[in-house]
Amino acid sequence: MSAYLIIEAHLTDPQRFAAYARATPAVVARHGGHYLVMGGEQQSLEGEHAATRTVISCWPDRAAALAFWHSADYAAIKPLRAGTGSFRVLLADGMQTQALNDTATEGKAP
Repeated sequence: MSAYLIIEAHLTDPQRFAAYARATPAVVARHGGHYLVMGGEQQSLEGEHAATRTVISCWPDRAAALAFWHSADYAAIKPLRAGTGSFRVLLADGMQTQALNDTATEGKAP
């Protein structure tokens, strides 16, 4: 099952962040991921949203995403984003092939 890294970035120093942004795509690709959302216009259609940028990368599975996240390659470039903003990172599984049960909407595991 595919997995997705969903990143919300509130940049406070875009100029310094640029070095991280240039280095990351090659590392993502080397570890089997690719971007679905990066750059481009983003528009809030409902609810309150902070002034953040959303980046979504797709991975063959959860293990591949975690292997990237914990890799020496990524550890080498992650310091480039230090002090450039605040970041929220979520790892989400892709589409489930079975129907959701009642507990799925309550945030409980079946």
